[in-house]
Amino acid sequence: MVIIKEIDSAGFGKILTILYGTMGLVFGFFTTIAAFMGISMPKKFGIFSLIFGKWAVLSLPIFYGVSGYFIGHIVAGLFNAVVGSKKGFKVEVLH
Repeated sequence: MVIIKEIDSAGFGKILTILYGTMGLVFGFFTTIAAFMGISMPKKFGIFSLIFGKWAVLSLPIFYGVSGYFIGHIVAGLFNAVVGSKKGFKVEVLH
């Protein structure tokens, strides 16, 4: 058993930035393909036409990556606040 007492919020934010950015790249790829097929939002919707339009392959990874960084900081802070008052969080690690 390993006991986790604290999570580094910057490190966890970086991990979620990579995971969320990759997820945004995949979603952006399919959204861009759909936009080139003609399924797109009109330009009158402003920023949403950029996010869900032909530039989604660039905008969604950035949006998801930044969101993942802040979510990582928030979740790690909440974890440290809740578990810090207890004895820790037990995890079984298999070799």
